[in-house]
Amino acid sequence: MKIITKWFIFLMLLPIFSMAQAGVSQGLVNAIIVHTPDIFMFQVGTGINNPPSCAIGTKQWAISLSNPIGKNIMVLILSAQAQGKQVYVHGYTDTCRDWGDRELPSYVILID
Repeated sequence: MKIITKWFIFLMLLPIFSMAQAGVSQGLVNAIIVHTPDIFMFQVGTGINNPPSCAIGTKQWAISLSNPIGKNIMVLILSAQAQGKQVYVHGYTDTCRDWGDRELPSYVILID
């Protein structure tokens, strides 16, 4: 009976774990938007692949410039656009923290 109960709990929790998503983008920076009071938004390539539910229907990322990582990502994105280089962006899992319908980037890699 214990084994059946453990499997039942596992199977009930499985959909919860599989619903969380983190989007990814790769390509050239196509759009940059700075919005008041301190939000930096950008689009890479054709948009976000596998976006979380909060960002479905948009193709852009958004991060606040009120913290150091936001400023670092902004500098890297602006540098990549100025040099015509591609970037790879990976999002936080299921997070649109800084703008309601745009995914929060977790990290950005400049592709040489």
